[in-house]
Amino acid sequence: MPGLRGWPPPGWVVAGCDVGQGDAFAVRTAPGRALVVDVGPEPDAVAACLRDLGVRQVDLLVLTHFHTDHVAGLPGVLREARVREAVVTPVRDPPQVAEATLTALAEEGIPVRPARVGDRWEVGDVRATVLWPSATPPVAGSAANNASVVLDVDVGGTAVLLTGDLEPESARQLRAATQGRDYDVLKVAHHGSAAQDERLVLAADPEIALVGVGEDNDFGHPAPGVLSLLSDAGAVVLRTDLHGDVAVVRDAQGRLVPHARE
Repeated sequence: MPGLRGWPPPGWVVAGCDVGQGDAFAVRTAPGRALVVDVGPEPDAVAACLRDLGVRQVDLLVLTHFHTDHVAGLPGVLREARVREAVVTPVRDPPQVAEATLTALAEEGIPVRPARVGDRWEVGDVRATVLWPSATPPVAGSAANNASVVLDVDVGGTAVLLTGDLEPESARQLRAATQGRDYDVLKVAHHGSAAQDERLVLAADPEIALVGVGEDNDFGHPAPGVLSLLSDAGAVVLRTDLHGDVAVVRDAQGRLVPHARE
């Protein structure tokens, strides 16, 4: 897998931050600006990632759900970059974490709105559309995970599917919204947990799969069966536990190239 001496790699489209056992991803919207999806469990790690990517403005911050491994790094983002607006899951579970997160955003004067299916957001050549959660997401397994905000993002023709910690109950319902869409990049749900919807993954047909996951985590993420599934889908897998910060680059010939900052 290619690695670069400089960081970030020129032409980066989407990057995954090495924040340990958690998620933090950035989609480049313009020089020094990004759409940021989740912020990891610890402020300093995500702050360093954004700083190294050169992100000084977050055009849109999306918090897929309120588990701490996705939201507890928020102070680092607020310290490092100006956040213009935020979109959050409408399901406030766990309630104490949700309240603390929303309070922190309000104290900074950041407009916050709940995600609704069909909501669209556009800046430059980046278009993001909310595919999930539905008005009544399943509660089996994990209500918070099943209510993860799922985004379909188009970056100048590069299709990216960002799935939060979506569980199979919701993923099965999501299939209809992604049917016929060929994704270049898939952010694998729930750190590569074994709880995946195989049909959703295979239908997405990604060239590159991104897994935000901590080294030597206690959950067995990513599961061997999921790695086999991604291999069957023909995807190159970038894992933050093995590769550190990672990025997907669109090169001068228009090809997608995976890069790792090992």
